[in-house]
Amino acid sequence: MHAARWCVGVALAAAACASAPKFNYYTLAVEPSESVRPALNLRVERFRTTGALGDDRIHIQASPIRVEYYATDRWAATVGEIVQRKLAAEFGPALAGRRTLVVTGTVLACGQVDTEEGASAHVKLALEIRDPARKRFEPPLLEKTYEAMLPAAAPAADAVVDALSRCVERIAAEIVEDAAGL
Repeated sequence: MHAARWCVGVALAAAACASAPKFNYYTLAVEPSESVRPALNLRVERFRTTGALGDDRIHIQASPIRVEYYATDRWAATVGEIVQRKLAAEFGPALAGRRTLVVTGTVLACGQVDTEEGASAHVKLALEIRDPARKRFEPPLLEKTYEAMLPAAAPAADAVVDALSRCVERIAAEIVEDAAGL
C-alpha cells in the first residue's frame, strides 16, 4: 500500500513538472543605437527600481488602477541592471582626456501600458548626474526625471521589449544633451 502511494505521488510530481510553463527571458538591446554621441564620458552606476518593478516579471499597466504581468515572459536580470547596461551601451566606453560624470538613478516605470490605441512601451527614469571629484553629500549637477513612451508593434512581450529599448535610446540622447551643458 505504501509503495502504491509513493508511485502515485511520483507520477503526480512528474506530471506537474511536465506541465510547468516554459519561461521566455528578455533584456533590452545592448548594442548601441549609434544615435547618441556624448562629448564627455558618462559612467553609469547602479540603478534602483520601485516596488512594482522589483522582480523579474514584465510589467503591464492594464488601466490607470490595474497592474498585470506577462505570465511566462520574464526579465533576464533586474530591471535596474538591464536599464543600466542599456544606458552604458548607448554612452559608449570612456575615452581618455574627456571629463567624466556619473549617472545614477531609479527606474520608475519600464513596461507595457495599454491604451485605446493599443500596447505602448513606457520608460520613466529619475536620475542624478554627479561629478565624481565632488563629495557624495554635495548636490548633484543635475537631478531630473526622463520619460519616453512609444507604441509597440504588437501587444506581445518581444514587441514591447523592442519598443522599451528604443525608449531608453531616446532618454539616453536627452541625457547626453543635458550633460553637455553641465
